[in-house]
Amino acid sequence: MSEQLVGALSAVLWVAFGSSASGCVSHPEVSGKVIITRDDEELVLDTGGNGTRVVDASGEVAGGCIVRNQTELSVTVQKEGVAFSFFDLVDQAGLPHVSAEIDGKLYQGACEIIVEERQGDPYEADVAAGPCDLVRLFDGAKARLEMAVFHVSDCSGAE
Repeated sequence: MSEQLVGALSAVLWVAFGSSASGCVSHPEVSGKVIITRDDEELVLDTGGNGTRVVDASGEVAGGCIVRNQTELSVTVQKEGVAFSFFDLVDQAGLPHVSAEIDGKLYQGACEIIVEERQGDPYEADVAAGPCDLVRLFDGAKARLEMAVFHVSDCSGAE
């Protein structure tokens, strides 16, 4: 995995699993599934149970979510040892985007992201993205995000 992705994931997971600004320890729950196609290949990153299993510290899939200022949401999932090993979705006002690591290479794209808060709680939501095109950095190779769907709750807050 690239040093840039390791740093980004470490920061996301540290905030997601570490202390929030209020000093409380948060344990976000993330479940979901991502499907990307590249050439004639379908790549799936799944938290388990066809996207229904919540990731936890002891599982083979890591994940986290952060809500910044109750207006921006980031969801990250990672699974080591597979071709499609990392996915990050960021719903940032005016600049929604996703990143995926496939075969050790980073693909990125500006994708519409739909966030539906649950029960008026900005730290729990159903999140979806796709379809949209992703481009591999430096050489322009393409992949397509067919769909990304997540349910997140107890997301960490960051100011």
